[in-house]
Amino acid sequence: MSGNENRRYLYNKSNILISNLHPTLRAPLTHRHIKSAVKRVFKGEHAKLDALCLSCVDRKIIKKINIEFLKHNYFTDIITFPYSARKDAINGELFMCLDVIKENAEKYDVSYMNEFERVLIHGCLHLTGYNDKTKAQKELIRQKENFYLS
Repeated sequence: MSGNENRRYLYNKSNILISNLHPTLRAPLTHRHIKSAVKRVFKGEHAKLDALCLSCVDRKIIKKINIEFLKHNYFTDIITFPYSARKDAINGELFMCLDVIKENAEKYDVSYMNEFERVLIHGCLHLTGYNDKTKAQKELIRQKENFYLS
């Protein structure tokens, strides 16, 4: 089976494109659930989503992106690329590593579904302007994640 045959694309009127580029794992949430979580964050942050591309990838792809674009030589659960700075028309791209998300779910003793949703919300918060470089920023973004998960 070629790589192209293994890709699944879902698109709807909300301008959210979801692609699964992982060879074996799938996102644990339906497109409807993903869309709902994204909308919850953007509505709560008084931001308007123009377009979002969400790619579910494996460890190899996430590390390659991390090295090439961020100069970080390690695996991570998500990489966020905001393409607009305006809260009234946010465009962005999320790369979510299903392997790392699944490992972190086991590590933190939560479900794969819960961890996936937390990481998705985290990426959306980055798109709406939140950072997590300092301890205070990390605490704030974690509080926001917990709020949107509840």
